[in-house]
Amino acid sequence: MDIRYFAAAAQAAGTTEEHLDPRDIAGSEGTETTLGAVLEHLARNIPAAAPVFDGPLMRKTTSLATVLGRCSFLLNGVSEQDSSAIMRSGDTLDVLPPFAGG
Repeated sequence: MDIRYFAAAAQAAGTTEEHLDPRDIAGSEGTETTLGAVLEHLARNIPAAAPVFDGPLMRKTTSLATVLGRCSFLLNGVSEQDSSAIMRSGDTLDVLPPFAGG
């Protein structure tokens, strides 16, 4: 499955996109798993990024686990918030943090 990160989620993940094999998720057998299991896997396996130095200031970065708790998700282009939703190997999950602006 493909995971696409946007805005703050991309910053926390350190990438905008990655491929994940459902068989890599602990407890997952075959070619499907749940949204909740995928999110737990991502939160557990992507450590917080190093602090960012901005001139004389140092800004701490937010961990992906923290960002995921605030995100909305699109599964194959459709909003999905049910952690028990089934995800299959060919699916695309978009990770969308809250957006501000008008």
